[in-house]
Parts: sequence; structure tokens; C-alpha cells
Amino acid sequence: MLDRALTFTTPTITTLIRRRGGEPHNTFGAKAVFMEDGMRRELDERVNEALAEYGLLGPRGMERGFAATIEAIAQPQVEFYGWFEGKFAPGLPSNFTVLVGSANGTGFVAARSITEEVVTIAPLRSEQLLQGFLEQIPPGQPGRGQTMIVEKSEFLTGRAPQAEAEDGFRIMQAAPRTGAPPAGGKEMQRILGLDRTGGGSVYMAARTRAGTRRRIERPLNFIDTVEGRWLMEELPGRGDSRIAFAPATLQLFGDRLRSAQSRIMGG
Repeated sequence: MLDRALTFTTPTITTLIRRRGGEPHNTFGAKAVFMEDGMRRELDERVNEALAEYGLLGPRGMERGFAATIEAIAQPQVEFYGWFEGKFAPGLPSNFTVLVGSANGTGFVAARSITEEVVTIAPLRSEQLLQGFLEQIPPGQPGRGQTMIVEKSEFLTGRAPQAEAEDGFRIMQAAPRTGAPPAGGKEMQRILGLDRTGGGSVYMAARTRAGTRRRIERPLNFIDTVEGRWLMEELPGRGDSRIAFAPATLQLFGDRLRSAQSRIMGG
């Protein structure tokens, strides 16, 4: 495991991952490209120079703890990750990704500034992955209000579905005036119409006991508005799926990700 945080260019990290036989995680935004031998040698030389500058490359190769970290980044057994863009707290990039994970007892945080194309890698205890990831989510004031859940069709049309009796006649529920959006759908649309200051998408993935990588079915999406941060989810239903809006607290993110981890790793 590393003993300190280190910053490299994104191409340096992706090159090191490929050297270990892995493919860069999509948070690094790297796609495999063809390189002529001369270009590849030049890139390898720059990577080796960066490692030597940190004292991570010697006659016997890469420093052991750093090599273990790169291997964990190349193929994590557990991973929490996300994309974030907006006007966040001072000192934070306006557009960045975070990957937190571990493999074989080696944990890490890899934060990439998309604008500057640099990645900062820091050590993290493998039993603290979730908490470590939550600490990387940009701070934000939760939205004011209560959790709202409506049918997806209601969310899209602004009309609540009407219940239907067994004999086929519709039962008119105590609903607003004809054509008026219901309270939940109306408030959701109001929130979506607010000025936004940022947003992000959060994921969780892990390898099952069989070694297959599984990711949560849908990301946890959030928006930052002038009235606070809201978590938006699409939930499965008996027929139509449901849309949920909730004030986005770190506790809520933690609960959702912990539940996802339990489902995936139990599979």
C-alpha cells in the first residue's frame, strides 16, 4: 500500500494499468489507441521518469506497495465511483471523477481532474472504502422537503394514474382538478426547473464469488439546485417503474450504496 498521496498525468496511470495487464476504468476516460513503436517508447520513457521522480522505480522495478496499488486499480474487487460537475467548494475541480476500491487487501482513492487530466492516488484502508468514497462526494446542502415517490408515467405526464375497479369502471380518486399535476409530480417538475449549480452520478460495482463483475442496475443521480441537493432514483415497480426524489444527505448515499453492495456481493 502507498504511504502518501501521489499525482500523475492521466496517461501515466492508464499506461501503468495496461502494463499490469488491465484495462483502465471508465472514470479515467481512456480508450485504447494504436501507437507506433516510437510513440510508445516515448510514452514509456515519460512514465518511467515520473516514477523515478517519486522514487518508485529502481533496478528491480516498481516499488512493491505502489505496484500493489496499481494492480488494485487495474482490477478492483470492490469499487465505488462517480462523476461530478459543477460549482463546488473552493479547492475542488469543477469537473472530476473519483474511483475508490480495493483488491487483495490494498485500498485506494483515485481522483481525476478532467480539466487538468491528472490523477491523484491516495492510500485507503480496505475496510473503509464506503466511508472513504462518501468523503470524496462534494459537500452539498440537502434539498428542503420530504421524499417524494410517484409512478413514472405520472412523473412524465403530470397526471396521477386512476384506479380501476374489478368491473372495469374507473374509480375517480381524490385528485386535483382535471389536467392539474398532482402534488408530488408538480413539486418534482418545480425542482427540475430550478437553476442548477452542479450534479453527479454515483455507482457501485464488485466481483461476485464467481469472479464476475456486477454493477448496480441504475446510478444514483443527484442535482444541486439553488435550493439544495436532490437524489433522483428510478425504482422498480409491479408494472410501471417509479421515480423518487429525496433530499440528498451523505447518510442516504451511504444507505443506498451499502444496500447495493450487500445485493451484489451476496450474488
